[in-house]
Amino acid sequence: MKRAKSQSVIARNAVTLEQIKEVKTDHPLWGYRRVWSYLKYRQGLPVNKKRLQRLMKEQNLLVTPDVRNKAERGPIRLKPHAEYPNHFWGYDKS
Repeated sequence: MKRAKSQSVIARNAVTLEQIKEVKTDHPLWGYRRVWSYLKYRQGLPVNKKRLQRLMKEQNLLVTPDVRNKAERGPIRLKPHAEYPNHFWGYDKS
């Protein structure tokens, strides 16, 4: 069972949400991290990063990650396994 939010928290969330929407209209591709840093360091609003992320999630303002641009990963190369003594040799030129 969740505890009811106080009126001051609801009012503070409404003010923060208006600020978020203003930033998102100017910069629609910004995620919650960049919006948080803009509000905190440029506008001087003391806002919690987790609270900002929760508010953006509730209002569907989060940016979906672009998964199609991930680099392709090659096969995993394991270290050579010696089958008998002196099978692999190596040196270090450092």
